Amino acid sequence: MAANFHHPQSGICVIERGWLNCNQVVLNSSEENVLVDSGYGRHAAATIRYVDSALPAERKNLDRLINTHCHSDHMGGNAALRAHYQCRITIPVDEVKHVQPWTEQSCWSEMTDQYAEPFAFDDTISPGDTFEGGDATWAAFAAPGHDMDALMFHCAASGILITGDALWHIKHGGMGFVWPNIDEKTGRNTFIDSAFATLAQIEMLSPRLVIPGHGQPFGDVQHSIDGLRARLKVFSENPEKNARHLVKVMLVFALLDKQQMRLSDLPQYLSTVPLHRDMNEQFLRMPYDELAGRIANELVSAGAVQITDGIMRPTMRA
Repeated sequence: MAANFHHPQSGICVIERGWLNCNQVVLNSSEENVLVDSGYGRHAAATIRYVDSALPAERKNLDRLINTHCHSDHMGGNAALRAHYQCRITIPVDEVKHVQPWTEQSCWSEMTDQYAEPFAFDDTISPGDTFEGGDATWAAFAAPGHDMDALMFHCAASGILITGDALWHIKHGGMGFVWPNIDEKTGRNTFIDSAFATLAQIEMLSPRLVIPGHGQPFGDVQHSIDGLRARLKVFSENPEKNARHLVKVMLVFALLDKQQMRLSDLPQYLSTVPLHRDMNEQFLRMPYDELAGRIANELVSAGAVQITDGIMRPTMRA
C-alpha cells in the first residue's frame, strides 16, 4: 500500500496510490488546505497518514475535501477524514442522489461487491463553480462517461487538470470502465457518447498536465486522448468485448480488496454479484464455469492476476 508523492508545482502534492485506492491531490495554502478524493474505505488509516505527510508542517489541518465523483475508491475515506480533521466535505451536485439517503446500494456498493462507509457532506459543487486550492483558482467541469455525474477540476493559470477517472494515461487504459449498455430508443451507448464529449472538453481546455485518478501525472495529453478515442470506438462497436472488460476490471478490483479468491469459487462469485450477473445475462451469455475459466485465463495472460495452488491473487498493489 505504499504511495508515491509528486509535486507538480508549489502548493500541490499528488499522492499516487495503487489501483484499489485512487490518487489523492492535496492543495495547500496559507488560507485553506484542500484534498481532492479520499481513496478506499478499508485503507482510510493509510490515507490519513499520507495526507498528513502532504500537509505543510506549520499547519497540519485539512480544511476541505472535494470529490470528483462518488465511487468507492474516490469517496471511501470521506468518513474517516471527516472524523480525523473535522473537514468540510463537498460532493458533485448530481451525486447527492447516490449518497442520500444512504442504503446498501449507495455508491453502487451492493451491485459491485465493494465496501463504502456512509458519510455526511456539507455542500455540493456544480459545473461552472470554482474553488480555491494551492493558492490557485480551480473551475469545475462536467466529466460524464465513467460516472455520468462526475466532475473534473481545471486551473487555467497553471494549465493543470484533475480528471478523476475521466482520463488516465493510455498505458493504463485511458479511463475508468464505461458501461456497455445500449439505449433502446436511440440504439447508442450514451456512456461512451458522453465520454467522447468529455474528451472534446479536455481538448478545449488544452491542459499542459493531467493529474489522473489513477497513475502518475502526465503531460502527453493528446496522445492519451487519441488512444482512448480508439479504445472507446472499439467498445462502442463491440459491447460484448466491453462487458467482458468490465467483468475483468471489477474482478481485479475485488481481488485487490479481498487479496485472494479460490478459483473454484469464481463461478459462484460471478453468478452472485449483481454487476457480473447482469453483464453475463445481457451480453456474454455463457455458463458460469466457462465464463470463470475464460476471465481467469485472460487475466493471467494479461499479468493482472496469478494463480497458485488454485488461489487467485492480484499482481498489482492496492
